Amino acid sequence: MIKQQGLRAGIKSRQHGAVAIIVAICLVALVGLLGLVLDLGHLYVTKTELQNAADAASLSGAKELNGRLTGINNAISKAVEAAGRNKFNLQSQALVISSADIRVGACHTSGCMVPITSITTDALAANKTFLEVNTGRHNLGTWFAQVLPSIISNMATSAVAVAGKYAADITPIAICQLANPGTTNELGYERGVSYKVSAANPIGPGTMYWIDPESATPGNCPVTNTNAGRPYVCAGKIGFTPVVGQTVNTNSGNSLGPFFEALDSRFDMYPSSAQCDPATAPPDANIKEYVPGSAPGLADQWMGTDPVQQSITFVDSATNGACKPNKPCKAKPYSLRTATDYGVLWAGNRPSGATVAQWSTLYNGNTATSYPETSPYAQTSGDFFTAPAVAHRPGIPRRRVLNMVIVDCSAAGGNCRPVTVLGVGRFLMQRKASLPNSDKDLYVEFGGLLPTPLPTSDIKLYR
Repeated sequence: MIKQQGLRAGIKSRQHGAVAIIVAICLVALVGLLGLVLDLGHLYVTKTELQNAADAASLSGAKELNGRLTGINNAISKAVEAAGRNKFNLQSQALVISSADIRVGACHTSGCMVPITSITTDALAANKTFLEVNTGRHNLGTWFAQVLPSIISNMATSAVAVAGKYAADITPIAICQLANPGTTNELGYERGVSYKVSAANPIGPGTMYWIDPESATPGNCPVTNTNAGRPYVCAGKIGFTPVVGQTVNTNSGNSLGPFFEALDSRFDMYPSSAQCDPATAPPDANIKEYVPGSAPGLADQWMGTDPVQQSITFVDSATNGACKPNKPCKAKPYSLRTATDYGVLWAGNRPSGATVAQWSTLYNGNTATSYPETSPYAQTSGDFFTAPAVAHRPGIPRRRVLNMVIVDCSAAGGNCRPVTVLGVGRFLMQRKASLPNSDKDLYVEFGGLLPTPLPTSDIKLYR
């Protein structure tokens, strides 16, 4: 009995400290796991900081891309500057990137991207509308995780962001390059002169060229033959950036009525068939029409030779006679014009540097009287101004100015036919395209080509 008691006492004596050892081992594991959680949290926060910096840098840089080398250089500067305003590693280190960390491309996928430093000419910059920023890998020392065996003592993370244009300020209408009229012109168009869009085409008078607002890929036209194009007409935007020298897809078969009604949202008209919403397609701040006629605010108040038509006379491209169905038309050559061949002039635009004293020389005897400087359209009160409905005020200035692609129409039109983009022009809608006018058509006054090949666009993050 005494022997058994001694044996038990010996065993008990040998177990002294075992609990302490177990607790010590558990504490090491617990501290290690706690450290791992903290270190992973550190990694996650740093990753988020780097991603935010990459996002900001790519957005800032992408806004500068304008199809020219100057835009490329500005994009580098803005992206580097935006990245430098951000910190990482729990806001303890400033992020530094360089041009070596930036790529650009014609689409947002990685396969489209090239180093931004490889873009050395305007030609190479022409279609670069997306910008990628890579922050590079940054090492982070662990705090507690290395207490555990086999746990790395350093972690690393990085971030990449791509931003680019997605909603270009382009009305989905194409207008054809015109023959040189013998005056100062841009792709055949003269500033301050009005044109009937359906006459400026190779098919003959009465045909409009609409462009697919979602795709520039030849043969791929998801919208152009459907009413789904109306919201794009309402807003005056398309889902891609047309690039000079590349193609857009045209269609000459759309129903004109609803599309013209969609254009007239700029004049504060919102019939249900147009599918326009004032919230996304607001009216212009000045909805006054500038048309021939004798009434306050009409063209005869500033034009000495009363216009008898809305736009310049179009003639047969080959004979200079009257336009004929299915035959190409052109604006009447300057040498053949008289004052009555002009429509409403200078409603919102004029040739660069021109004054009303030059009208007789510029327009074959036409004169200006009581011209409201700077233009009728620029007025904010009086006969040449009409505000939109109270519910839609103040409207958006220059909403009636349509950015339209000018294309090479040497080939006849058709459904989903690719045509080459030659430029983007600014055109002022002088009057409504639809009701209450009996002559339903789009009349626009040319205001010049965009100063850069690429139109302004909304910018968004892609990845």
